[in-house]
Amino acid sequence: MEIVMTEFLDLAALQRELGMETWAMADCSVGADGMIYLLFSACVPERINGMFVDTRANTEYRGLAIAADWQDGTILGWEQYDFGVHEMNYHFIQPVGEDILLLGARARRYRDGSADQNAVIVDRYGRKLHKMCLGDGIESCAVTRDGRMITSYFDEGVFGNFGWDQPVGSCGLIVWDRDGNAVWKNRVYSICDCYAMNLDDQENLWFYYYDEFNLVRTDFKSKDWVFKPRRDGITAFLVTASGRGLLTDGGYGKHGQFHYYEFRGMNLAYKAPVDVVYNGKTLSFNRLHFRGAKAVLVDNCGRLFCREIL
Repeated sequence: MEIVMTEFLDLAALQRELGMETWAMADCSVGADGMIYLLFSACVPERINGMFVDTRANTEYRGLAIAADWQDGTILGWEQYDFGVHEMNYHFIQPVGEDILLLGARARRYRDGSADQNAVIVDRYGRKLHKMCLGDGIESCAVTRDGRMITSYFDEGVFGNFGWDQPVGSCGLIVWDRDGNAVWKNRVYSICDCYAMNLDDQENLWFYYYDEFNLVRTDFKSKDWVFKPRRDGITAFLVTASGRGLLTDGGYGKHGQFHYYEFRGMNLAYKAPVDVVYNGKTLSFNRLHFRGAKAVLVDNCGRLFCREIL
């Protein structure tokens, strides 16, 4: 199978145009409004002992909100946001209504009981509206249309590090209101590491986790669906716009590959590997993000491709 791309955005050229040639992209995501959000950092701090991501950056951040035609991948325009200098090291950007959530993956807890406030909601002029701590070890983040913030956690956020004896993310998945109050937590599944999550167009939450490698769809209320892709280590997936198919990466050691499944009742049937193609050539990607059936892919040449997968 092939997914054919026909348009792209040259990120390097865009950064030159905006005077951000030396800035690093910290995040690429899709918001509930269907816009592509890019977060740029003027300086990325070195890892602690070459391993652990520092909670502090003390650097300047900027954002881009990019409008796209999801049918053919044409870029329609963009807005730039100057968020100013922030102490925290941010890794995620998502719109919260008319405002913006900036979120750091790491938060340290100190001996006096205080903790890093690794989440901030700012307006589109960079003015800080609200700060909060959403826990350490955040794997990914998504915000719903009504402003609920969903965080998933990797193993350090589940089992504890950076001073957390009782980690915020021990359940693996949490839904927060805009003020930072937990309004839903995973109470059913033994999540050691939430490898991937997505929200479909009805804003059901889909997630895939270690170590059972199950794919779960929940409506947050009373009904869950559990599927078994029989592929270990998936880190990204989407449910197609038709609702009949599932596209995943290749799992452990094969994240640059894609595979297509069909839903057959409560079962998944494997159909075929998938190539993403531009000008007759198969592309490889170093960054990808899925929201619903929308895919944003950045290849090794710094070209951003996007389209909705039908």
